[in-house]
Amino acid sequence: MISVSDLPEGYDPGRFFILYPGVFATLNNFTTLHFSGLRVHGGTAPVAPPNADINEFNAATRFNIIHYPPRGQTMGNQRYALGGLPNNTTFFIPPEMFSAE
Repeated sequence: MISVSDLPEGYDPGRFFILYPGVFATLNNFTTLHFSGLRVHGGTAPVAPPNADINEFNAATRFNIIHYPPRGQTMGNQRYALGGLPNNTTFFIPPEMFSAE
């Protein structure tokens, strides 16, 4: 999940939580979280400061982008790019390096 916010000065960006194991994250602009959606999770809305004009059109906006991984990644049979090599190729970690099977 990536949180993209357009909040006026002084607004609290809100929080995201994963109930167990008790993870709480402040949803500042471009905050990225990787988690299993199978666990109980949720969040709070941005909070305006006490003196804010909340009737102003589009005063505060937060947009969360949810990415679902490909099946190969969740099943453990996909390779991952670790970095670049000097010959302009990519160094991949094969699935065999994640599992002892």
